Amino acid sequence: MTINQAILRGTETIGRRDALLILRHLTGQTSAYLMLNEGTPLIDSEKFLEYVARFKQGEPLQYIIGEWDFMGQTLQTDSRALIPRPETELLVEEALAFLKPGMAVLDLCTGSGCIAAAIARVGDLSVTAVDISADALALAKENGEGLGVHFILSDLFSEVGGTFDVIISNPPYITSEEMDTLSLTVLDYEPHLALHGGKDGMDIYRRLIPESLQFLKPGGALFLEIGPAAVKDIMVASGFKDVHMKQDYAGINRIVYGVKENV
Repeated sequence: MTINQAILRGTETIGRRDALLILRHLTGQTSAYLMLNEGTPLIDSEKFLEYVARFKQGEPLQYIIGEWDFMGQTLQTDSRALIPRPETELLVEEALAFLKPGMAVLDLCTGSGCIAAAIARVGDLSVTAVDISADALALAKENGEGLGVHFILSDLFSEVGGTFDVIISNPPYITSEEMDTLSLTVLDYEPHLALHGGKDGMDIYRRLIPESLQFLKPGGALFLEIGPAAVKDIMVASGFKDVHMKQDYAGINRIVYGVKENV
C-alpha cells in the first residue's frame, strides 16, 4: 500500500482529515511531505488499517495514536484520563496572566496533567497536581516528567497541605441529563469519574470552592473551568472578590475566576 492508496482508503472510511492525522503519526512526517510522496510505500500499512478501523468503531483518535497537543506540547493520552480540550487552554491562559515568578500553583482534578505540565513549563513556579484517580495520576506523572511537578493522590484537598497563590481546576461538570446525551465516543471510552458532576453538574464545585479558601494565600486566585454558569454564584457566596466569567470559542461561559480577599 502506497501513501496515496492509504489516503484514499482512509478518506473513504473516516474522512481525509483524520486519515492524514493517523498517517502523520505513523510516519512522523508532515501533510506536505505525504502529498509530495504519494507513491512511497507505507511501511505501517497494517497498523494504519487497524487504526482506521478502531476510529470508525468510535474510539477517540487521541487514544488510538496515544498523544495529543495541548498548548504547543505533545502529551500522552489514553483512557486513564480525559482528552485535553481547547477550552482548557483558555483556562490556563487566564491563570498564566495572573501568575508571577515564584508563585505556588495547585491543580485539582489534574487528569492527564495537561494543566500542571503547561504551567510548569513556564518556569520558576511551584506546581502541585492532585487527582482522586490513581490511574489518572500515573498518566499525569508521565506527562509531567522532568518538570518538577509534585503529584498527590487525594480527594480534592484531603491530602493537601500548605497554601497556594493559585488554585486551578477543570473538575467533572456534566449533569446527569447531559451524560445521557453524550456521544458514544465519549461515553464508551472516556472515564465517567472525570465527566459526571452529579444531577446538576455542581457536586464538586460545592465542595471545592468554599474549601479552597483555606488553601489560598490572601490575594490568591481560584480559576475554574465550568459547565453550569451558577458556579459563579457559589464563588460570590463563598466570599471571593472580583469574580469574572470568560467565554469559550463558541461564546459559552466556560471559565470563572475570583480572588481571595487580601486580609
